Amino acid sequence: MTKEKAILIDLGDVRIREYDNLNVTVERLETAFNPITKEYTTNWRFKGYSRTILTALQFILNNELLIDKKAISDLKSYLKQVEEINMRVQRELEVPSEYFR
Repeated sequence: MTKEKAILIDLGDVRIREYDNLNVTVERLETAFNPITKEYTTNWRFKGYSRTILTALQFILNNELLIDKKAISDLKSYLKQVEEINMRVQRELEVPSEYFR
């Protein structure tokens, strides 16, 4: 019997989970096509390890895991999404803005 790891931060399609006492993991909810069953399935996919929650948040922002790439049509729409996501993370976590520089 495995113990389910705690979800530390849930940002909708991206979450940070406890891995062990030294690390956390970053996961993203993604839909993938299974060629064997010919079905689409939505599962949490592992994206990386981080030592702290703060570095996990920086990993999420640096790797654009919250960016909707289908909604980007030009540089202006991309920059707007980046700004909105940075504000969303700060607002949800109440983290001072100097941590995101």
